[in-house]
Amino acid sequence: MLGKILIYTGNGEGKTTAALGHAIRFSGYGKKVAILQFMKGRKTGEHKFFENNKLIDLYLFGPPYFLVTTQATLGGWIKGKRIKFVSLDLFSGKRIKNRVVADKLASNLKKSSFGTHKKKAKEGMEFAKKLLLENKYKLIILDEILYAIKFKLVNEDEVISLLERRKSIHFILTGRSASERITKIADLVTELEEKKHYFYEEKKTFPKLDF
Repeated sequence: MLGKILIYTGNGEGKTTAALGHAIRFSGYGKKVAILQFMKGRKTGEHKFFENNKLIDLYLFGPPYFLVTTQATLGGWIKGKRIKFVSLDLFSGKRIKNRVVADKLASNLKKSSFGTHKKKAKEGMEFAKKLLLENKYKLIILDEILYAIKFKLVNEDEVISLLERRKSIHFILTGRSASERITKIADLVTELEEKKHYFYEEKKTFPKLDF
């Protein structure tokens, strides 16, 4: 049986969470799952949770941080504009644990550059191809891959080619802005819509960027 392609996209919360739910379900039936997280480089709660699950392997393919400044940079890139950053002045005077936020952003900016994002994303795609050939996972999750495509960190043709060679392996893709081409070949597409988010209510001075 040909593996299914599932997509979780949209501006709302829950895309990664939905994918992880499938991973738990698959492992519950004794099937191996690989989760490749693009544009993410820190061990968050899900990574720590799955560390003790022998059936679920989670791999990170992103810098340690995805900053507001980085998002503005990537947004400028896909619009054909020169690299530009959100002004660090937006964060002047704000402190986290006695550190000025602007200083912390500036110190981490190099680690989160466009070049670093692209290098890590390329490594992720090469690894995904390797897993496909090994054929030991029943489900492969490409978390935030749709966002990576939008920001031109990975080539959409390369992702489609990978999916077309899936045979009996199931794939889940997450991230905003699923393209028409990928949506067309998917077997299931769920779009999550944001109605309200406490983050923007509590931090009205923090810019919400949507590219």
